[in-house]
Amino acid sequence: MKIFFHLGSHEPDYRSLMSQQQDFVVDGKTIPVQRLVIADQTHSKQVHICSEADCGAGIGNKPQIPVADGIITNIPNQFLLIRTADCTPIILMDSKQMVVSALHSGREGTRKNIAGEAIRQMKLHFGCNPADITAYIGAGICQQHYEVSREIYDHFIESQKELGLHPAVNLPRHIDIRKSIFQQLRQAGITFKNIENVLECTFENAAYYSFRREGTKNRQINLVGIINE
Repeated sequence: MKIFFHLGSHEPDYRSLMSQQQDFVVDGKTIPVQRLVIADQTHSKQVHICSEADCGAGIGNKPQIPVADGIITNIPNQFLLIRTADCTPIILMDSKQMVVSALHSGREGTRKNIAGEAIRQMKLHFGCNPADITAYIGAGICQQHYEVSREIYDHFIESQKELGLHPAVNLPRHIDIRKSIFQQLRQAGITFKNIENVLECTFENAAYYSFRREGTKNRQINLVGIINE
C-alpha cells in the first residue's frame, strides 16, 4: 500500500466535479467518485473518523459528513476531499500506521487549532506517533492580503496566545494563517523536517481560486487516500 495525495489548483475543480459526478483523473490517478468522502466544512475544529460506509459522502443524494472540517481514514481506496479558495488545506499522513487526514484550516479552524485536534485523534484512534507524521500545508491566502477587522484580529491573536503559540503581529490587522498552522503542527509533535509548505498565495496567484480576489463560488480540491495496489 502507498499514500496518494493532491494539493489542488484550478483543475480539476470542485464545481465541475459536483456537476459531472463522474470518476476523474488527478496526477495520473483515477479517483472513483463513489470512494470520495466530502466534509460539510463549517469552520469548526471537528474531525471525523471515517468508516467504509462514509464512501460517497457528498456525492449524489448522500449528505456530506456533517459539521466536520477534518476527516481521517485508514481505509484503502477511500479518498478524503477538502475544498479551498483562500482557506488553507492541510494533508497529514503516517506511512507507518497507514493513516491519512485532510483538513480545512481557514481562520476559524486555525484559531481553534484543527491541526492539533486531528493529530490528537490520529494518536488516540490509530496509535500514530506525531514524529512519524508528514504534514503538507497547501496554498492559502498570505498575511499581506488577509486584512480583517480589529475585533477579528484581536480575537485570533488572543486565541493563539492562549494555545501557547506566538502568532505574527508584525502587520496589524493582518492574520498569518500559515505561521499559526506551522506552530500548531510543531506543538503537536510533528518534526520540522516533516512539514512541507506550498508557499503560494491564492490571492496573488491566478492559478488558484480566491474568494477575496474574485468572489468565486468555485474551489480547488485537495485529496489524500491510501492506495491498495
